Amino acid sequence: MRKHNYVAVAMLIGIAMGMFATYHYSVKTVQKVQVGTETDQHSDAPPYSIHNFETKQSTQKGGEVMNTILTSKPYIPSPDNNCIATIPEKYISNGEQPIGITDDAELMKLADNAVTCLYHRYVTTLQYFCGYKERNGQIPRNGWYICADPSFVPRNNCVVYSSNKKFNDNLFLSDVKARYNCRTFLTPLSQTDSLQSWMTKTDLKTNVVDALTLSISSQTELQIIDNMVEEQSVGKVKQLLLELHFDPTVTKKADYVSILKRLNMLYRAGLRIIWYDRVFQCASSNKFNKCYAVYFVQKSLADKTQTFKELSLPPEDEIRKMKAPEISDLYYRYLMTTQFFCKQIVRIGKVTDGGWDVCHDMMQKINLKNCIVYSFGINHDFSFDDDMANTYNCNLYSFDPTMNKGNFKHAEKVWFYNRGIGAEHKKYGSGDVAPLDMIRKQLKHEKVPIAVLKGDTEGAEWPSTPQMLRTNQLADVSQFYLEFHSVGNKADHLITLKKMHDAGFRIFWFHANPAAGCLFQSKNRQRSRCMEVYFMNTRYPFNS
Repeated sequence: MRKHNYVAVAMLIGIAMGMFATYHYSVKTVQKVQVGTETDQHSDAPPYSIHNFETKQSTQKGGEVMNTILTSKPYIPSPDNNCIATIPEKYISNGEQPIGITDDAELMKLADNAVTCLYHRYVTTLQYFCGYKERNGQIPRNGWYICADPSFVPRNNCVVYSSNKKFNDNLFLSDVKARYNCRTFLTPLSQTDSLQSWMTKTDLKTNVVDALTLSISSQTELQIIDNMVEEQSVGKVKQLLLELHFDPTVTKKADYVSILKRLNMLYRAGLRIIWYDRVFQCASSNKFNKCYAVYFVQKSLADKTQTFKELSLPPEDEIRKMKAPEISDLYYRYLMTTQFFCKQIVRIGKVTDGGWDVCHDMMQKINLKNCIVYSFGINHDFSFDDDMANTYNCNLYSFDPTMNKGNFKHAEKVWFYNRGIGAEHKKYGSGDVAPLDMIRKQLKHEKVPIAVLKGDTEGAEWPSTPQMLRTNQLADVSQFYLEFHSVGNKADHLITLKKMHDAGFRIFWFHANPAAGCLFQSKNRQRSRCMEVYFMNTRYPFNS
């Protein structure tokens, strides 16, 4: 056979094999979609389909869910602004102490930035679950959270000590007296006045301090922890509310090692972190806060006769019969009750307004090679969007119709659209608003899972979220963040939360916006009409 005949036969075989392969893979459920294969002619246009997925039949009526397939090496952010990759892997686990601390000598061998990261990640990582956190005192400052779960809530004959020097605790102590009927004492701690001595002076008959507020801002004051551990009085503190004040611009490696040593002492004494605040008054120019409020419970003092029960919302017809004050109370209690335990919370974007808190645990259980994020409500601040793209290598789709800007490419992986979210398509501002199903269809994302959907839309969340639920657009959204704008007294708002719960969304984090325009008084307590609430989709098929 001549050479050109060999070529012809080979071509025929190749075509046949290609046709077979096309048929074979088209009937499979696994689809590989290449990045950038369907884009506009302009280089700045975003890629439409950028996710590898496999479809499976949903147990829920109305659609498919996506199982992501890990196909690449872990992405390493550069620069590592959020300490995702800087801490050596040996210090990170899925156990009760997700961020581990070793002895001083080993810590001193680590790079300076690794030790710095270890401190800032340790105090912002949860170790123990507390469902209901109740704010006592004010929201912006002069207040603390109390774990109000049945196993830890202050009860009859409760005692609260105030050893906090950074702000006046009077409002906090007043609330504690009114709500829990506790006895309260100002108990400044020092080398001469130890916690045990105050327990003797105040005639502590129960031998348990239900809550102790404490602030530490120097290496010398760290010795207070040494004393409490040495005299074993720290084991008698049911809740420790601790503010740590250490400016990252002047804190040295040896200082961080010293602080970490004390934090590890508290852990070994049975105290577990259940919550924290990045105090906004301490925000610095970088991602490391100057101070943190860290909340601990002593797990050995948990009332084992009591168990936490998830707060359930009544059916819609019952909600509509409730009076406005009753609806408002239930609304705020629900938003301040976490239902999903996320341990590693990472602040993406600014520490102050504009940043959002991501559940890092679950971000590691999706395909980060090809993740997409929808960000509604920018107001010229792309800090969350830029940081999300850098930290997790996601493609960001940013939406805002109020900026008087046309569609444009903001950064390598961030595209802006002059559009907002709404229940229906209509003109708004300099652009328009549209429902999520329409937006996803036009971007060809109907079958592309959304890693995070964030919305700060100044009230548009109330008409748009029910529409997303009705059209099953949230089934493949793994994390859903909203700032709710409400005083909580409308039945429709509580019903929306009920429908989100019924769709599988559980709260893992919340933040009461402390801005003056958001705050109001209700029943002798301060509340925020701007509540950032973070939901996890418990029906999303995360990788194990």
